[in-house]
Amino acid sequence: MNPNNLRINTRLVVGFGITLFFPISIAVVAIFGFDEEDPGMARNIIAALAGAGVLAGIGASWWLIRSIGRPLRQAVAMARRMADGNLEQSIETRGGAEFGDLLQGLTETSERMFELVSKVRTGTAAVATTSAMLTGDNAALSSRTESQAASLEETAASLEELTSTVKQNADNAMHAYKLTASASSCAIKGGQVVGNVVSTMAAIKQSSSKVVDIISVIDGIAFQTNILALNAAVEAARAGKQGRGFAVVAGEVRNLAQLSAGAAKEIKALIADSVEKIGIGSTLVDQAGVTMNELVTSVKHVADIMGEITAASQEQSVGIEEVNKAIAQIDSTTQKNAALVVDASKGVAHLQEQAVALMQAAALFRLGAREFGNAEQAQAMVKSAVAYLTHHAEEELIEEVNRLGKGQFIDRDLYLSIYSMSVQCLAHGANPRLVGVDGVNFKDPEGKPFVEEIMDIAAGRGAGWVDYKWVHPITKVLLQKSTYLERAGNIVIACGFYKN
Repeated sequence: MNPNNLRINTRLVVGFGITLFFPISIAVVAIFGFDEEDPGMARNIIAALAGAGVLAGIGASWWLIRSIGRPLRQAVAMARRMADGNLEQSIETRGGAEFGDLLQGLTETSERMFELVSKVRTGTAAVATTSAMLTGDNAALSSRTESQAASLEETAASLEELTSTVKQNADNAMHAYKLTASASSCAIKGGQVVGNVVSTMAAIKQSSSKVVDIISVIDGIAFQTNILALNAAVEAARAGKQGRGFAVVAGEVRNLAQLSAGAAKEIKALIADSVEKIGIGSTLVDQAGVTMNELVTSVKHVADIMGEITAASQEQSVGIEEVNKAIAQIDSTTQKNAALVVDASKGVAHLQEQAVALMQAAALFRLGAREFGNAEQAQAMVKSAVAYLTHHAEEELIEEVNRLGKGQFIDRDLYLSIYSMSVQCLAHGANPRLVGVDGVNFKDPEGKPFVEEIMDIAAGRGAGWVDYKWVHPITKVLLQKSTYLERAGNIVIACGFYKN
């Protein structure tokens, strides 16, 4: 039986039992073992028992002090270290019973505090990293929003001018449409007048033809009258003196017939010339009628086009006004977005300050070397991921790594990153924003393309270490970092740790 495993009650009973045993023995000897004939012997026994009792009391006291005081001092020292924030060492507990349970409880509390502080620091670093990126994104977004707002203001001003111009164009188009409609009406009336002229010219031409026929008849009558006058003159000559007066009359009739024939010929010539000119005029009038009809058709077509232009201009004017209203609304929304970006920037800055304050509060706890991962642990995590692929697909590993703090491949400041052979980041255990980004763009503060070097080693040896520098997300201190990598099929798995 190990004395260190005795409970406190048992230890007290044993200690006090030993201490009381000797006084009781002395009392028994004094009462029952006193010999009057030899009193010296009794005194010697009592003295021996008293001495033995003193020694036994000293031994029991020492044993009680050692078995109770030492664990208590150990527990007090552990509690003081925890109170001072010293969680560097993992305390080894010995013994059982209450003190063993107490020390074991304090040890477990220390380990839980270590894990808690470690997770707080890791989480705070992740929050600080994300908030720093959000700060940069908000700054870029704010700049783009301001630029967009300025562009929208210029667009709104241009649209107002365009709206005014389009409205004026619509009014002008409406006025032109009215003028075109009026011109179309006049052209139609002109066409009708030209048609009437054509009809009149045709009637004149027909009447002229009839006059020509009548003149021909008159010319024929004059010719016949002349013949009759000649016959009458011949007959008068035959009659002698009796027909001399008739001959004079016949001569006059002949002269009149000749004059009538001459006049008829002149009239016929004039009528023929008039008929010819009327024919030419009729042809020209016909051509004018055709041209007028074409003009009327064209004017109607122009009027239809102007009507369509007017309707389109009206619709365009309405549409431009709606666009102008939409732009004004977008401009208002953009202004509100700019204000929200400013508020969000303040919130992110406050989050960054809170992360720094939380990190400073957690800095009161000293975790020692156990707070950070080392080379062996980083290499072990990569090999664990490679082993994970023997029973799972690449997609499952990528999904597990992208679970961040909820996944199994994260320990304090150790996490995995996975890249394709085309240098694309497929998974990142600390910053999901980097997933899908081309790894060629990953460079350390000194411009070293460490991901390209990782891929070169993966394509060559298949495994190895890459050193580079990285800025701590909270302290902003430039630290040396080293990453172990292994190629597993079509992907490269890497895990880094801070060397200093």
